Amino acid sequence: MKAEATTLGAAPRFMLSVCLLFWGWQNAYLPYALAMALILELPHWQSWRWSVAEKDFNNVADLSSILFFILVIYVFSEHGSKGIFILLSLAPFSFFLLVLTQLYSAQGRFKLKALFVSLRRLDPERSPEAQADVDITLPYCIICLVSSSAGNQRTLWYFVLLCLLFAWLLWHLRPARYKALTWLGLLVLSCALAWVGQSGIRYVQYRLERSFLSMFDDYMWRYRDPNRTTTAIGMLGRLKASDKIVLRLEADARLRKPLLLREATYNTYAYGVWSNPQNSYTVIDQAVDTLDWTLNAFESDQAATISTYMAKEIGVIPLPHGAARLRDVGAIQIEQSPYGTINMEMREGWINYGIDYQDSQIADAPPTDADLYVSENYRSDFEKLSRQLELRQRTPSAAVSTIEQYFADNFYYSLNQRQRFPRGKYLSKFLFETRQGHCEFFATSTVLLLRSAGIPARYAVGYSVQEYSPLEGRYIARARHAHSWALAYVDNNWRVIDTTPATWAPYEEENASPLQGLGDLWSWLSYQYSRWQAEDKLEEKSSRNYLLWLLIPLALFLLWRLYGKERVAAYKRQAPTKKSYSCTGLDSSLYKLIKRIEGAGFQRQRGETLRQWFQGLQPHLDLQSLRPALEIHYRYRFDPAGIESELKDKMDEDVNDFISKLRYVR
Repeated sequence: MKAEATTLGAAPRFMLSVCLLFWGWQNAYLPYALAMALILELPHWQSWRWSVAEKDFNNVADLSSILFFILVIYVFSEHGSKGIFILLSLAPFSFFLLVLTQLYSAQGRFKLKALFVSLRRLDPERSPEAQADVDITLPYCIICLVSSSAGNQRTLWYFVLLCLLFAWLLWHLRPARYKALTWLGLLVLSCALAWVGQSGIRYVQYRLERSFLSMFDDYMWRYRDPNRTTTAIGMLGRLKASDKIVLRLEADARLRKPLLLREATYNTYAYGVWSNPQNSYTVIDQAVDTLDWTLNAFESDQAATISTYMAKEIGVIPLPHGAARLRDVGAIQIEQSPYGTINMEMREGWINYGIDYQDSQIADAPPTDADLYVSENYRSDFEKLSRQLELRQRTPSAAVSTIEQYFADNFYYSLNQRQRFPRGKYLSKFLFETRQGHCEFFATSTVLLLRSAGIPARYAVGYSVQEYSPLEGRYIARARHAHSWALAYVDNNWRVIDTTPATWAPYEEENASPLQGLGDLWSWLSYQYSRWQAEDKLEEKSSRNYLLWLLIPLALFLLWRLYGKERVAAYKRQAPTKKSYSCTGLDSSLYKLIKRIEGAGFQRQRGETLRQWFQGLQPHLDLQSLRPALEIHYRYRFDPAGIESELKDKMDEDVNDFISKLRYVR
């Protein structure tokens, strides 16, 4: 049995070029689009074609798939999640070779199986649909129109022109049984609804983006806002359940105690929020002819290399206390606040920087009145506790030791909190009732208690580095290692005061996921890939496009193969209505009856099935007796297995009997 030869998706004349130019105009590829359009229009003005074998069609389709796959890898490796828009804008380039091959081939169309590898192995006798001919110009037009949206030209002209192009396309496919006025009215209604719908979607998107950005700014711990953070009762508990590796550290010597990497320091507390209302930044000058940046002018006795992830091109980086100098940092700009916060402007992704430091010296700005302030709703409680511990009667060093001992003897570490912001004074409940909580409770209470004792204090946040990874051969910090602590100004120097029980890290380690090792392996592989990618960019910028250079030898190979092909005269393509068919079922006796009925003036509309047509003829002809014959006809025409000869004889008998009794139609 031979397959039915069809022409699926043929584009109207000139539409291919118009869609290409529209895409190029919207995505700033107009010169390329113009050249591509001229190449695709040339076959309409000259007669020769290449004789392309079936195997060559398969090779062209496979080559296009490989190029598209390479493009996907390249775009997403270069641009991350934003690559989806770039990939969309480049889609017409990806499939241009397919359309080019079709238009310059003597066949003028593809076999469906050439486009899908899975269809090539099917038996032609059992799956004749795989042998069908398809014209891919119309799908390519649709790809160009969809890709035009990647240009993000949010203008009325874009919408109007897009609607006109789709109207042109749909008019070409319009069923003839619908009146032009009805079709036009539905088209106008669809365009109006599309305009209203996209406006609504844009508004909803705008509102959701603002809401989510506000949430992230207020509550996300990982991407620190250097001017504001929240104690986030309950939020840190969820963060500390995560095994995700957020930074890596290579130390010049083994760490004998946990190393605190600070991201930001705050001095004002109110309503559960720590902030720096008067924060300002000073730009750090880069050393001449080096990639070093001096942060503080004192000698350092330790060094390390830190790797962290930059979610944006500018953000806070974690550093140990007493940071003196940043090494090997190709940053655009680095700023430092009086509270020790470092803002770095650099590329997104994983970054590395060396740091020289002396953790015994903290060069933050001297204390101010804000470092002694306790809000009114907590003042009486903390002053009461200060009197109970007799902190005012002790020296600052002795008072600090008393506070550390008080928390160590009377409090426990816990991540279990019933609600995010408990009603009432939750710090007072922590101090006098529950006596258990996570690091934010301990650090905040310590800062306010120090201030009640007359000792200036601040609140610091960052990470505690204490886990060594044998897999990576370096120290790592996970999301659950996020930590907060206090800074106290004692004897004219800032000191780290961490009253959170030291058992907090082992406690959280016990709750680690059993799949943590597998996650660490994946994280390490991803990190190594990002490092390789970043080094490739820094060493030789021109090599970023090495994948695109593969197109040159591939294109030369294709031209060499085509040059050796036999050129033949182009055949004249017939209109679809005059196209010859070669398949079973065309000799069905039912067609004789159809001809008689159409000759009487009952024309069958384009796209109308025989069953629909017979149903519409019921007021004029009684065709109920032909229902069995109609079912046999459908099987005879479209069933790949065919029908038995007895069924065909039965259909012929019923149809001839009906025609012999027919009087209305002559």
